[in-house]
Amino acid sequence: MSFYSDFAEYYEEVFPFEEPVYEFLLERLSDSGRILDVGCGTGDYCGRLTQAGFDAVGIDLDAEMIAAARLRHSEPEFRVMDMLGIGALDGPLSGAFCIGNVISHITHDELDGFLGDLASLLVPGAPWVVQLVNWDYLLTKESHRFPDVPIRGGKIVFERRYPSIDGDDVTFATRLVGKDGVVFAGEVGLHPLCTEDCVRMHEKRGFLMIDHLGSFRGKGFEPGVPSSSIFVFRAPEA
Repeated sequence: MSFYSDFAEYYEEVFPFEEPVYEFLLERLSDSGRILDVGCGTGDYCGRLTQAGFDAVGIDLDAEMIAAARLRHSEPEFRVMDMLGIGALDGPLSGAFCIGNVISHITHDELDGFLGDLASLLVPGAPWVVQLVNWDYLLTKESHRFPDVPIRGGKIVFERRYPSIDGDDVTFATRLVGKDGVVFAGEVGLHPLCTEDCVRMHEKRGFLMIDHLGSFRGKGFEPGVPSSSIFVFRAPEA
């Protein structure tokens, strides 16, 4: 996970806290209680949800991200943890969310196990919010480059792209480029999850999809355009 450790210093500049995302989560999670953020990064959403009265728990596989989260926010609980290990967490959970395409980092078989563990932790009917990139759109392409993100007054640019896309595995390549050259570069493998597969796998574990959106501002999902793919599920009823 050295790529993400190197990236921790710049994370909040590239992916800043977004009020519409927070408002979406606050509305969908609705009730106070123990909430899980899967792939919490530097922990800002956990921090705000804790201020709103939730008992927020954030997990991330990268120790540098968790170290940064603990420095930024003292009240939430943060753990260095692989998402595949959530069965070790204390329940019950009154809700959970995973934003930023995090679940694309695990295989479909691993996702099935994860969803089984999550279902056992969530109270019946609890909300589960998942954000992916729009794999329905991307899987029609051979490659894709996201818009560059300038930070630090334009002195550094964050680049991210999928140089090769196929139906099973996608290489996610990123670079931070400054005026003196590359600050760092890294690659990780992703596992695409189109809408049909995402819904099918959740239904197998008893989850019910109640909404599917293209943005946190409420835009409807369109499979043929580049966008987010945001699902809202309800945990299995008892």
